[in-house]
Amino acid sequence: MAARHRAVLERLEAELSGGRALQGIPAVKEALAEGRVETLLLAADRSGDPVLFASRRDPRALGTEPAALGGDTAAFSAPAAPLLLRSAVLGGASFTEILPPMRCTDGVAALLRY
Repeated sequence: MAARHRAVLERLEAELSGGRALQGIPAVKEALAEGRVETLLLAADRSGDPVLFASRRDPRALGTEPAALGGDTAAFSAPAAPLLLRSAVLGGASFTEILPPMRCTDGVAALLRY
């Protein structure tokens, strides 16, 4: 398991420079909504997580404000990490943790399917 985890982190490092990976909440939430994420990576320290908004109608869609969800009256807010994980699971993505010394913008990254 440790070897698999190291391999994912090494792949992330390589793919970030090649454009087949993203980092930061804005880019990753868009890729999740489009179903393009193969693996979601989150740092363990989520103390600085912003609040995101999610839709019950389209559970992969996330926004920084309710209006971004097209007027969904059932929109709700929560810290970013659980909503990113929810979107990843519903999009068939796997998940792993970002371990030091690796750092990513907002403590969030994604390996892309395409």
